[in-house]
Amino acid sequence: MLTTLVRFGVVLVVAPPCFPWLKYSLNRIREGTTASYRRKKVLRHRPLIVFSDVDGVFDQASPNSFDSAARRLGWLTRNHVPLVLCSSKTRAELEHISQGLGIRHPFICESGSAVFIPKGYLGFPVGEGRELAGYTAVEFGRSYTEVVDILRTTADRQRIHIRGFSDMSVEEVAREGGVSLLEARLAKLREYGELFRVLDPDPAARLRLFTALRSARVLCTTIGRRYDHAGAAVDHRLGVSLLSGLYRRACGDVVSVGIAQPRHEGNLLQLVDIPVVVRGRDVSLAAGVTEKSSGALVDIDGVEGWVNTIVELVQEGRRRRHVSVD
Repeated sequence: MLTTLVRFGVVLVVAPPCFPWLKYSLNRIREGTTASYRRKKVLRHRPLIVFSDVDGVFDQASPNSFDSAARRLGWLTRNHVPLVLCSSKTRAELEHISQGLGIRHPFICESGSAVFIPKGYLGFPVGEGRELAGYTAVEFGRSYTEVVDILRTTADRQRIHIRGFSDMSVEEVAREGGVSLLEARLAKLREYGELFRVLDPDPAARLRLFTALRSARVLCTTIGRRYDHAGAAVDHRLGVSLLSGLYRRACGDVVSVGIAQPRHEGNLLQLVDIPVVVRGRDVSLAAGVTEKSSGALVDIDGVEGWVNTIVELVQEGRRRRHVSVD
């Protein structure tokens, strides 16, 4: 049986919860390793997975907003709904945000460069990952040192002056970004890509550098209004695709919900079952995405608006699960 859920004018088709294997449970109990079984059982009762781009959501967030968000998101935790954070932020920044929200789920960091899955989270090994600081890390990006070396070498050859995060102190990053010293320190803990500024006043210099870096298989994108980002040609779709497959392996049929602003390319909304489009500056692009995908269009204002959108979407779905269709 399937159920229909209606939210924001969108029909969600959600598969019923899956059941743990009886043989698996008996073996685990017989072996005395019930903790692994409990993790497996929890995951196998998660038919709905939420992927959310959080860039911009936590800018200027106060400790009070984190406390309020954590209490609100507790409903998702109690109902075993995974919330996967996707961002251009570093692993350290997303760990800090996850701790503040009181969640412990996989996340996709540095614009899709890597997926970090808490160790033991799935109940089975992820073959393509490596163990790293309590996580299984599946890496798609190039190493930070390699990217920085290519960026500096290419800029020198083009005689273009740049200044990257690796050249800046924590105090400089905090002052330029208008963030706390802690936030600046976490932002500097980059593992896959470099944030930098082109200091050459000639606009053609930036284009020339981007073109030269592309020849070296380093992609440059603009992050906000102040910095450009250099790294491997990856995006969030790689991580969303990987995690969707892993959740299906753990739970069987799942429905994925994606919450993000529209992009011209590399958008996680392209891979999820239910795209929830956050209205951004480019209204025409947002309208185009919803028209093609029949997705929902929402406005999100800060942490509170983001949390409310997620929780209300999932709660509405839970309330309507008794409505069945052929």
